[in-house]
Parts: sequence; C-alpha cells; structure tokens
Amino acid sequence: MTVAHRNEIVPPASDAPGADPRKVPVAAILGDLLRSFGRARTAVDLATGVCETLCRGLGRDGALIRVRESDSLRAFAGVGLGVEPTTIPPVGADLQPWPGTPGPLHLERDAVARLLPAVAAGWRSVHFLPLGTGPVARAVLYLASPGPALSDGETEVLRAVGEALGPELERRLENERMLDGIQAREDALAVVAHDLRNPLHAVTVGVGMLLPRINEPALRRPVERIQRSAQRMERLLQDLLDIHAIEGGRFTVTRGEVAPTALILTALESQQSLAGQTSVIINTDVAPALPAIDADEERVLQVLENLIGNALNFTPPGGVVTVGAARAEDPNRVLFSVRDTGPGIPAEHVTHVFDRFYQGRSSDRRGAGLGLAICKAIVEAHGGRIWAESQPGKGAAFLFTLATAGEGTEETADAVEPAAILLVDDKAENLTALSAILDRPDYRLVCATSGDEALRLALRERFAAALIDVAMPRMNGFEVATHLKTLERSRHIPIIFITAFGEDPEEIHRAYAAGGADYLVKPLDPEIVRKKVAVFVELSRKRQDSESSAHPGS
Repeated sequence: MTVAHRNEIVPPASDAPGADPRKVPVAAILGDLLRSFGRARTAVDLATGVCETLCRGLGRDGALIRVRESDSLRAFAGVGLGVEPTTIPPVGADLQPWPGTPGPLHLERDAVARLLPAVAAGWRSVHFLPLGTGPVARAVLYLASPGPALSDGETEVLRAVGEALGPELERRLENERMLDGIQAREDALAVVAHDLRNPLHAVTVGVGMLLPRINEPALRRPVERIQRSAQRMERLLQDLLDIHAIEGGRFTVTRGEVAPTALILTALESQQSLAGQTSVIINTDVAPALPAIDADEERVLQVLENLIGNALNFTPPGGVVTVGAARAEDPNRVLFSVRDTGPGIPAEHVTHVFDRFYQGRSSDRRGAGLGLAICKAIVEAHGGRIWAESQPGKGAAFLFTLATAGEGTEETADAVEPAAILLVDDKAENLTALSAILDRPDYRLVCATSGDEALRLALRERFAAALIDVAMPRMNGFEVATHLKTLERSRHIPIIFITAFGEDPEEIHRAYAAGGADYLVKPLDPEIVRKKVAVFVELSRKRQDSESSAHPGS
C-alpha cells in the first residue's frame, strides 16, 4: 500500500509566503561536512556525522538516514530521535515517495506518520532528501524542520549533501558488504580447516606407522603417495589458519637467538625430496660467521621452506635454486635470499606476488596463493622487509631481512677440534685440487680413491661432510652415498656430489634419491666449494654441541 502524499520542491524562504528568512553559514556547514567525510571510518560513522553537522549547522531537532534493503527501508543512523536508530522498525520502500526531481522535498503529515512512527510526534515538519542515483535512491535523509519552507542557504546545503553523500554512502556500504562477505568466507574456511585437522592427523599417523612395515617397493609407492598428499593437505590447512590469524590480528611470533646457517640447512633438508622429484639442483651461498638473528625459528623456517618450495616448483628440470644468507647493508640485519633459474615473473605481477590468493596466471594453480602472503606477514611481524626481484626469462629472487640478536656472532672454528672431511675420487689429481681448495687449519682432510676405501674410513670415524665424485669405477658416487646412509655412524653426513653432468635431470634426481645434500658441477669454483663445505661443517659442529649438551656424561 502506498501513502497519499503531496510532494513538491520547496521554494526558498524569500519566495515562500510567510517564510522566516534565516541566514545560514553555508561555507562553514559545507566545511564541517567535508571534515565529517574525512573522519568517518565506516558508513554508519559517515551517516551519523552528516546528521550531527546538519542539525548543528541548520539548528534542527533531529535527522534520520534510512538505507534501502530489498523492498524495505532500514533505519541506519540519526540524531535527535529519542530512540536508538536500530530500534526503529523498517518500513516498506513503496511507502516512501521517490520523485525524479532533486530535493529537498517536504513530507506530508500522513506520510510522516507512516514513515517515521517512532519520531513523528516530536517533529513538527519533515523534509526528505533522496540519496543516491537512479529512479530509486539507495538511501533517504529525513530532517526535522520548523516549517514547510527552506531558505536559499538551507536548500543549497541539502542539495550539496544529496549530491555528495548518496554516492559516497553507496560506495562505503558496498565496500563493507564485500568485506563482510570476505570475513564470513574466511571464518568458514577457518572452521573447516580446524575440523579437518583431526581426521587428517589420524591419516598421517596411520601412514607413518604403516610405511616402516612395508618392504615391497610396489606396495610402498601408493602408501608414500598417500603420505605426501596428506602432508600437502596439512600445509594447506595450516596456511588457511595462519591467514585467518593474520586477518584477525592474532598472529604472533616468539623470538630467540637463531643461527642463520642452521635455519637454511634445516630448510634445505626438508625440501630435498621435492628437489629430487623436480630434478633441480639446490645450491647454498652462506657467508661465514654470520651473527645470530632475533627471530621465531619455526616461523622463519616456514618462510624459507615456502620460498624454496616455490622456487623448485617453478624451475625446470636441470635448473638451479640458490639459497643464501649474508650481512645486509645495515650491519644490524641479515639478508636471506632464494634465487632460481626459472622463467621469472612478469614485471606487472612482481608487485602483486605477496597479495592473498594471487595467481599470476589463472591456468597455473600451483598452490592456493596464500604462501607468499603468509611469508610477508611473518617477516613484517619480525620488523623485517621482504621483496621480489625478477627479469622475465632470467629467473626470480625473493629476499628478506631480519634483525640480528645483539652484537654476538655465530660460533667460528677458532679453538675447536679440526673437522674431518671425507674426499672421494678415483683420480689423484682431483683429490689434490680439492685438498688445495679446502686447505684450512680447522679442517682435517681424509682422502679415498675408491668407494670401498671410503666406506672403510666411514666405519672408523665420523665426518663433518663428504665430497664424492659421481663417475667412479666399480662403485659410483651414488652407490657410495647409499651405503653411507645405511650405516648408523655415517647416516647424517652431508654428502656433496661432484659431477660433470650438472644439467642432466635424471642424474640430479638420482643424486637426491641417494641422499645427497648438495651438488657441485665441474669445473669447480673454489669459492663456491669453500662456502658449501663451511656451511655443512658449521652444522656438524652445532649438532655435536647439541648432542654433548643432551648427554654431558657421555
């Protein structure tokens, strides 16, 4: 049912019979309205601020803004109503006149009674102003008036409000509706992710108990696929929970002193299986004696694993991923880097790679698009910075900085027992060259000219690292590594393979399958060799220190 009403554009007070001419400070009111627009954080704040400014500037008793929701008009914000706007019941949109002529317009008494039943008794006269564009406005403003006539200044102010407030209110309402939808989606995802963790954990535990009991390779392979799939699902669920915590302001980090080298090697160890599947070489480029960082070890490890995993996924077989750490330009920070030789990132995508759910190409869905957003949140929670650099066709680099932990540095080799390093090559000249490269007082180099000799040496002593040539007669380097990994004493030796066939994806796959930790391609770069060995020696020393602390009497 529609109300009977008479709507007309109200003439200014100077033209209306018996009008009370009122001087209105138009410029001051418009200035206050502009400030209200700037201060308002939400659509309700905006609407309330406009109502307060109009009532104060025009000397009115009250104002109310209603917004259209489907076929109803809901009280949204107001002042001088005598009740809270939220308690005013909605009314049918068909009760409100929607003239095609811009307002302000006077509302007849019977229409006031139907549209403003909760406030009509206190308002002697009401003007209304459609807010928004189109034949049916998105919202409407009701303003208490002393009479049916408006002055020139009042008309000017209200028309300015109608032109500016309608589009801005509509924009903010749509934006808030979109944000509410996103929040509802993320809340639902968080609930689903949380509820899925228990059954998924049961699958993971069950597969972990089942695998050691299966000796037949044909039976192990499908169970291993189940295990890898379950692990990937766990990572995706954790990403969803992390994003939910980040958006809710509940994301925190727990800091302590962490050694950069140990972080990088732990991250590489966790990604070796993927490196073997993708046949990509993983290199390290870690500066010696780096200072410890002030960081959450598990969270920074999560960043490194994510960046390394991405690099491996986007690098073609035979390519190289280099993980490094060095002093940043700021001496109080350490710079971490993950570089690849993949296709690179188009320039227009580089600035968006850390956006949530962002995918450079819709056809390429390697992941949910959350990993880099989480990396950014973790680094920034530490007070660091993360960014990407790339030239299409020349690979990509992801870099981030973290603060150091005071003035201390990581332990160096000074005043410690020399580290034993096993060198295995059937050619004496190659062993001589390696020995010259690694000639340091804190290293003890042990050479073997065959696989059999290397295994006998491994039975007698523990090595911090082993450099093994792949192409050897009788027992090649991969076979030597496989045997070393079966011995309890040598199971944890980091093995660096040396080969002349660095671009052969099949050989790279075999290297990682044999338990290789790194890969050197001939001709050797002495500086790269020294850096790689130094990293593994440092890790070995830290592992020995940890074992000594755990078993002080042994």
